[in-house]
Amino acid sequence: MSSAMLLLSLVGEQPIPNLLPLWQFDHYTEVQFVASRTTRPVASQLCQAIERDPALQHLRLLKTLQVQPYAIGDVRARLTTALLQHQAQGKTVHLNLTGGTKLMSLAALQAAYGSGVRLLYVSTEEKQLIWLASDGSEVGREAIQVRVDVWQYLNAHGLHIQALPTNPYAAPPPKEGDELEQQVFEQLQRSGLFDDVRRNVHISKINGQKRVLNELDVVVTRQGRLAVISCKSGTVESESGRESYRRALYELSAISRREAAGIYCGKVLVSSQPEMPEAIRNRALESGVRLVYGRELPHVVEHVLAALSR
Repeated sequence: MSSAMLLLSLVGEQPIPNLLPLWQFDHYTEVQFVASRTTRPVASQLCQAIERDPALQHLRLLKTLQVQPYAIGDVRARLTTALLQHQAQGKTVHLNLTGGTKLMSLAALQAAYGSGVRLLYVSTEEKQLIWLASDGSEVGREAIQVRVDVWQYLNAHGLHIQALPTNPYAAPPPKEGDELEQQVFEQLQRSGLFDDVRRNVHISKINGQKRVLNELDVVVTRQGRLAVISCKSGTVESESGRESYRRALYELSAISRREAAGIYCGKVLVSSQPEMPEAIRNRALESGVRLVYGRELPHVVEHVLAALSR
């Protein structure tokens, strides 16, 4: 009989809930994704991420199971067939209900009912893995405890870190915010509270026929989450200065959109200015960007931790 341990995982728009159990537990030997036509590209991206991730090289990827996300009977039938086949081969199967539509999750619960298959729900908000019996009753919880670096997180989203061209004869020209960027980087690194801290990260992603490029000042990861920190030292007194801040807020806000980078993350804008106009503060609030300036500068670590908890 097989000693394989399989995670059967429903796929939604965000890849991280599918990867967190695989990063946390090394006892899984196989993984199979269940996707709709809409989320099939996410499933393909997940497979590529697993193939590239050194921490997940032990996993065997099975063919993605495609279902009709709003046809509960179709999903239930396909999952029932898959579960029976895997169990007939002697595999231990866990079913991750976190992704997909609500009807997919309901169909998965129906398919697993009474089968003895352990069910899993990944709550990133509570930072917990919630285990359920095959009848849907809760049997336990575990804290999410993973150490994922910036590369792994970006890789999960189909993003690539660009190697910067090196010129031994010329240093890169200084840019606004460099000194502040270094101060923030050192403050975060010294805290010892983050799994990874990177500065000046250039990322790229293929969107359709074009390659989208983004430059991230400082990036951190902690317990399977990521935060992007933008640093600005320019004045807000002039209209051009205020426009520069508005643009920085827009770029941070847009980073979660598919056409920009598609990263689900915390966002922080750090400024060396003692005060911020009310209009900039309001825009940051509306954009879901945490704004740090003035007396709060020594407390960047606390603000980044708060951004990661959102």
